[in-house]
Amino acid sequence: MMLRKCPNHGFEDITQLSIFHNGLRSDTKMLLNAATGGTMMTVDAEKVTKITKVMTSIDYQAQNDSKNESKKG
Repeated sequence: MMLRKCPNHGFEDITQLSIFHNGLRSDTKMLLNAATGGTMMTVDAEKVTKITKVMTSIDYQAQNDSKNESKKG
């Protein structure tokens, strides 16, 4: 994930998640909030990290699948 590629500059996990959340588009915020059962900022950092990993892996897989299907046609 992006956090592995970039140092955290000493920010606590919750602060990093807040910065991440504030940088999302509104439709993506709504999806993430729904996935956490309300609002992302009321869930602990570990759970939000797990949810975002699952969401990004699903999105990555869907993008790769659609690229492979368009090459076949």
